[in-house]
Amino acid sequence: MRYSIVIPAHNESENLVRLLKSACSALQKTNEKFEIIAVNDNSTDDSLEMLKSLKRQIKEVVIVNRTKNPGVGYAIREGLGNAKGDVIITMDGDLSHDPSEIPKFLGLLNGYDMVCGSRYIKGGKADMALGRVVISGLFNFVFRVLIGLPIRDFTSGYRAYKREVVKKIRLKSKTFGIYIEIPIKAHLAGFRLAEIPISYHKREFGKSNLNYFRQGPEYFKVIFEALRMKFFWK
Repeated sequence: MRYSIVIPAHNESENLVRLLKSACSALQKTNEKFEIIAVNDNSTDDSLEMLKSLKRQIKEVVIVNRTKNPGVGYAIREGLGNAKGDVIITMDGDLSHDPSEIPKFLGLLNGYDMVCGSRYIKGGKADMALGRVVISGLFNFVFRVLIGLPIRDFTSGYRAYKREVVKKIRLKSKTFGIYIEIPIKAHLAGFRLAEIPISYHKREFGKSNLNYFRQGPEYFKVIFEALRMKFFWK
């Protein structure tokens, strides 16, 4: 298996058809073997039925159905654990990430271990409310200064990794803290990180589960662990 895409989804039935078909189209152009792992995380809508229908149309779709321990951190961890590809791509299930940008990630992996999509570097775009842009930018700035990360947007979930990155780092986050936990631990483990501009699109359907103030404690828990790793565990 060359490529695995991991997509966590909670109540995303209105987005899944377009997203998975677009992801399939993008990877078919590589002429390599791939899989699309859709992690249905405790959805209460018809996401599971939609995925089963898509599975009949797209043989590369792999369904992971979670019925307990809800949380995007758990969902991504389980998706990564099921991934068989030499290269693993993660992206959100709400169509905020454009699968047509996947080739940009794959091209840069030739010289790096992990490629992060960024809304905040030249060429990047973020169709988000001003308040969210400010809060997200603040989180990124503070954590980047504390840890010394070589990227400007490490709360984005659109990324590509070589398999050894996922195998080496140990992830603990239950919810949105996983988005900052992955690049921080990859950086501290000595992996080479790069960043490319992406266009982030506002969701058209469904409701976001992200709340920066509610997620703040888990973010800071990740940062505290990272600081201990950086300064005391060497």
